[in-house]
Amino acid sequence: MGDFLKTTLARVPDGFDLPEPLRLLFAWVDEQGFVVKGHDGDLYGSLSDNGWVGTSIELRGYTAEQTLSYARSWFDESVSDAAAQLWPFAQTGGEGSMAALWRDGEGRVRIVHLGSGSGSMMTCVLADDAVDFLRLLAIGYREICWNEEFGAPPEPWDADHEIVNAPYRDWLHRTFGVTAPATGLEIVSEPAEMGDEDTRDPFCLWIDNKDA
Repeated sequence: MGDFLKTTLARVPDGFDLPEPLRLLFAWVDEQGFVVKGHDGDLYGSLSDNGWVGTSIELRGYTAEQTLSYARSWFDESVSDAAAQLWPFAQTGGEGSMAALWRDGEGRVRIVHLGSGSGSMMTCVLADDAVDFLRLLAIGYREICWNEEFGAPPEPWDADHEIVNAPYRDWLHRTFGVTAPATGLEIVSEPAEMGDEDTRDPFCLWIDNKDA
């Protein structure tokens, strides 16, 4: 087991089980050498060694202290259980949006998105199933934090930049027998934003209720 996966598994909070597809993703990233050490000494993983190939995402499981600080940035300190229900594990956008595991009131764990508020406002369930989250990453959006892009296939930023990541897609198909959908809406059926009055998305409703 590589250091990146070992560090990630050691940070999974009590009450959560890292879904096996995510464990396999972190292991693959480790094996491919797509891990760098940041200025803070922490390890960060990505889906490629070329930042222009496929979806840009920064994989890093939060420590307990970081999770608590992040939860408090979303909720008043009087909301004592928020940190126990969220575990951020990936930055989805350069402006600070995050993907996290969320354990709802019934104990079900899903992958959710928390928009930064300074850019993306998307706050919703990204996937009920971890394999679907991996399929979302395979579509080829530059970043997966922009819900307004999910209705159409991705386009390259310019003619020289690929929109897909063939090694990642090949691994996804070999490992799980699945392929990438054409658009994000095939995975994220209701890419809600915080404060949406008509949403039925359970995570958005939980956030809005917590924020009340």
